[in-house]
Amino acid sequence: MLNLQLSTIIFQIINFLILLVVLTRFLYQPITRTMQQRQEAIAARLRDADERGREAQAEREQLQRQVQEAKAQAEQLLAEARAEAAAERARLLEGARQDAARFQEEAQRAIQEQERATLGRLEQQIRTTTLHVAGSLVRQAAGPMVHQALLERLLDSGIPSGAAEEDALRRAVTASDSQLVVQLAYPADSEVQQRLRTLLLSRLPTNGRVPEITLQVTPELFAGARILAGQQVVIDLSLERTLADLNP
Repeated sequence: MLNLQLSTIIFQIINFLILLVVLTRFLYQPITRTMQQRQEAIAARLRDADERGREAQAEREQLQRQVQEAKAQAEQLLAEARAEAAAERARLLEGARQDAARFQEEAQRAIQEQERATLGRLEQQIRTTTLHVAGSLVRQAAGPMVHQALLERLLDSGIPSGAAEEDALRRAVTASDSQLVVQLAYPADSEVQQRLRTLLLSRLPTNGRVPEITLQVTPELFAGARILAGQQVVIDLSLERTLADLNP
């Protein structure tokens, strides 16, 4: 009875050992290899995850650096833009100041020129008024007497041979188709008219042409006479000219 039990135990032990060997060979080892492979796969995945994490961290750091660089560049560009805007503003302000100064200077010159022109016109008006008043006073006080004195001066003295007046008279008569106008402040009698014609004809070139001599009464001369060839004054012995010379 005891032997059966021992044999049974031994048999069971052998069966257990066989089962253990079978389990170890066909179950435990594959499970162990599978678990090891899984651990290795997990470790590889962890390593890959760590590597990706490091790469992601590097990318984040690089991105942060790029962002910082972009910010720095943006700030630099903004500073440069502000500096350029300030310089442009200063340039525009300086140009505006220069334009304003130039416009002011031009306006001042225009005002001064206008003032000078106005003063010139006023002085001319004053001279003209003074001349007219003086001539009118002389004409009222002793007009015929002064007129006769100036006219006798022209008739008695005549035009000196070779004088500038005679040369001008010759040139003017030639250029104006031999038309002469004698302006007198007072009407002249026939004797004075004949003496004037004789005087003028004696000083003109003898080329076969007799110039046309016209006498005009011109009270604006106040006294005396003036001789014109065409529109050119060649001889002026009038009180108007005398007063104008006295009041330049």
